[in-house]
Amino acid sequence: MSKPDVSTRKKSDELILAYKKLSTQNEEKAERAAELIIVNKELVFQNEEREKCAEKLNIANKDLAHQNEEKEKLAEELINSTIVDITGRKKDDEYFGHLAAIVESSEDAIISKSLDGIIKSWNKGSEKMFGYTAKEAIGRHISLIIPPEYTNDEKKILERIRNNEIIAHFETVRKKKNGEQFFVSLTVSPLKNRAGSIIGISKIARDITSGKKSEASLIHANKELAFQNKEKEKRAAELIIANKELAFQNTEKEKRAAELIIANKELVFQNEEKGKRAAELIIANKELVFQNQEKERRASELITANKELEQFSYIASHDLQEPLRTVSNYMKVFEEDYLEQLDDNARKYLNSVNNATRRMSMLIKSLLDFSRLGRNTKLTEVDCKKIIYDVIADLDIMIKTSNADIEVAEMPRLNVYETEICRLFQNLIINAIKFRRKDTQLEIRISAEKINEEWKFSVSDNGIGIAPVHFERIFDIFQRLPADEIYEGNGIGLANCKKIVQLHQGKIWVESKPAQGTTFHFTIPNLKI
Repeated sequence: MSKPDVSTRKKSDELILAYKKLSTQNEEKAERAAELIIVNKELVFQNEEREKCAEKLNIANKDLAHQNEEKEKLAEELINSTIVDITGRKKDDEYFGHLAAIVESSEDAIISKSLDGIIKSWNKGSEKMFGYTAKEAIGRHISLIIPPEYTNDEKKILERIRNNEIIAHFETVRKKKNGEQFFVSLTVSPLKNRAGSIIGISKIARDITSGKKSEASLIHANKELAFQNKEKEKRAAELIIANKELAFQNTEKEKRAAELIIANKELVFQNEEKGKRAAELIIANKELVFQNQEKERRASELITANKELEQFSYIASHDLQEPLRTVSNYMKVFEEDYLEQLDDNARKYLNSVNNATRRMSMLIKSLLDFSRLGRNTKLTEVDCKKIIYDVIADLDIMIKTSNADIEVAEMPRLNVYETEICRLFQNLIINAIKFRRKDTQLEIRISAEKINEEWKFSVSDNGIGIAPVHFERIFDIFQRLPADEIYEGNGIGLANCKKIVQLHQGKIWVESKPAQGTTFHFTIPNLKI
């Protein structure tokens, strides 16, 4: 009974602490609500100040725009005065003096240039704006004051002037003698001679950098004002949410008290369940130990069985080969001593016996090779294309005799059992050569493609083909199809291929149509060394 009393007291203490913590949270939320109210008032004041500032900027911009319009009117009047045929005014010194004074006293840069871009005149405003004296500028190309990235603008202006256009308020960028770049507004007009032909270009450049900055400041102020309004709305929403949260927390406090009572009951139940679970785990651990012991015993039995099977295969093949050699030797002696005494039938029987002993010897050797596949093997990283070319070199005589055309695509480098992979490709190539069509040149194509984490290899030929009913059977040991009786072989080559592919944790299958050819596919993952 002592343990439940301690547990109950502990839960009561937790409940008291939860109440205190909740009270502290409520006080903090009340403080936060008060802070939000103060912040909202401050935000309203800041918005009012920004609105006043925005009004001032608008008034300043309007005033600046008015001044710019007045200057542009004066510039246009000046340009128009230069366009007019001035032949009749050559004697009017007072007029030209007045005109020169206007040009020299202008704050704007007034420049004239030839059609090929050579500067012809350069007023005081130009010297002040660009930093070059008239002596430094006149006679040089207009690109002196044009940044390289804005040369296309100058070409466009020249094209429009040649079309007899007057360009006003063309905003672009120019550079000063010290390399500084700044915004300008250009008014550009054609200069004509008495005959009305365009002989040059007049430009009035006004520095609008400060206006651009004011415009940017106004845009920034408007964005900031919009941002502050959004923040004000967010703050108001936060205040509403905080009030709702405070009410919600009070409700949650009551729920928490009820939950603690339920939690105490649940804790007792869980302790009982844990006791049951512990007993189940003890039983499961004992069962796992027993299963592991069984697996170890079966693994040991499998190792022993494999060793016995290897030993049996070797002994069986050796013991079977010995009497075959004896029969073969006696048949040779018999053939040497009594061949001339035998009639045709006897000689036929003798030949059948010799063929049968050779075939039996070949089957025993093939069976021994099949049982040895995968023994004492080690994974090695190899170039599959080199492996295939080595096999082709080994089969050179057979390939030339059959007049086979073999094409090998790009191949990967993989971790494989090198000897077994050589035998795999060798068996498939020999199989294609063996079952070729007599009236058609044999074509063999070997390719590979990566599919997910595996490589799929394909060996295709245009031979006699295989009926679908035999697709599974051909991979079984010593299985020969009815049509195979006219071809040499022992029916173990494809069984070897299947065992080699399975040794590499892959799979092998065939696609074929009679008289149209066969494709053997097999997959091999890149095994870890």
